Amino acid sequence: MHDAPSLPDSETSILEKAQFKQLHDEAAAAASAPDLYERVRELTARALHERRLALQNIGEIVGAITSGVGSGLAARGGEMKDGLKQAMTGIDAAVGSAAQAASFALQEAAAEGKAFKDNELKASLEQLRDLETQIVEALKQTARQSGGKLKEELGYLIDHLKISGTRTGEEAREALRQLASGVKAGAKSGRAGLSESASTATERLSLVASGILDALSDSLKRQSERLRS
Repeated sequence: MHDAPSLPDSETSILEKAQFKQLHDEAAAAASAPDLYERVRELTARALHERRLALQNIGEIVGAITSGVGSGLAARGGEMKDGLKQAMTGIDAAVGSAAQAASFALQEAAAEGKAFKDNELKASLEQLRDLETQIVEALKQTARQSGGKLKEELGYLIDHLKISGTRTGEEAREALRQLASGVKAGAKSGRAGLSESASTATERLSLVASGILDALSDSLKRQSERLRS
C-alpha cells in the first residue's frame, strides 16, 4: 500500500487553515454545551490525532480553540471567566495526555533499538520541553488579537498560568525526567537481552534528554526568579 503523496507547502497551508477554522467554529459551538470542559478536551484530543495536526501545531490549536470559545461565550452572553477556565482545563488535559503518549513512544522506540538522528531526537525532546510555553504564548497571541471582556479575562488567565503552571508542563517535565534517568532501565525491563543497537539507542536518548532537562531546569529557575522579583 502506497503512502499518500505529500502536498505542496501552499496546499498544506490551505488545508491547515481550513482545519483551524473548523476548530474555531466547533469550539464556538461548544461554548453552548453544558459540559464545556469535556467538549473542549475531546475537541483538542481529536485535533491532535488529525494527520496534519500534531504537537508541533499546539500554538495554532490552542489559539483556534480559545478564540472560538471566546466568540461563542460572547455571542450567547455566557460567563467569560468560568467558560475560559473550563476550556483551558480541557485543552491542558488533552495536551498533557498527548505529551505523555509522545514520551512513551520515544521510550518504546529506544527499547526496540530504533536509531535516532541527534537533530531529530533533540527536536522531539525540545518539543516536549516547550509545550507549556507554547500554550501560554498562544493565549497571549489570542489576547492581542481580541478585545473587550475576552482580552481582559485572557490576561487574568495568562497571569494565573505563569504562577501555577499547567498539567501539560508537569507531564512534560516528568516525561523528560523519566527519559533522562530511567529509559535505559525501562528498556531492559522484561527484555533479558537487548541488542547492541537497542543499548546504544537508549543511551543516546538518555544523554540527550538529560541535556534538555538541564536546560529546562535553568529556564524554570529564571522564570521563577522573574515572578518573585
